[in-house]
Amino acid sequence: MKPVPNILLSLLLIALCGLCGWQWHRETQLRALAASQREAIEVLTAKRDDLDTRVKAADAEVLRLTQALAELRANSVSKDIHAEIVETNTKLRDAITKQNAAITQQNELIAKQNAAIQIANDNLKKLATERDDLAKRLNDVTAMYNKLVKQE
Repeated sequence: MKPVPNILLSLLLIALCGLCGWQWHRETQLRALAASQREAIEVLTAKRDDLDTRVKAADAEVLRLTQALAELRANSVSKDIHAEIVETNTKLRDAITKQNAAITQQNELIAKQNAAIQIANDNLKKLATERDDLAKRLNDVTAMYNKLVKQE
């Protein structure tokens, strides 16, 4: 067997080194691609988790609003009843206004009557004073008359 020439071995060695370099370069690119995909997956997972949290919060809010709406509907008054109550309220307000006017008139009348009674009381007091004065004078005149009758 003939020995393999050195040039051929050198070329084969250079070809193998080139192949190793090319594979090393390809593996580096694949690792970088895998790392970027891992980061993208982590970002997407974080976004998905955030969306899941938001969905749960939105579901809870929808449930709360649904319950509030049901409670509101249970406690609400129909339009017919509301209109009837408003009409009754208006009628009662008008009646109260009329009654207040009547009460005001009665109060004025009572105030006038009280003033008339006060004047009558003052007049009675004057008359009582005059009567007492006349009775005193009458008593004095009667006493003088009795004296005169006794002297005669």
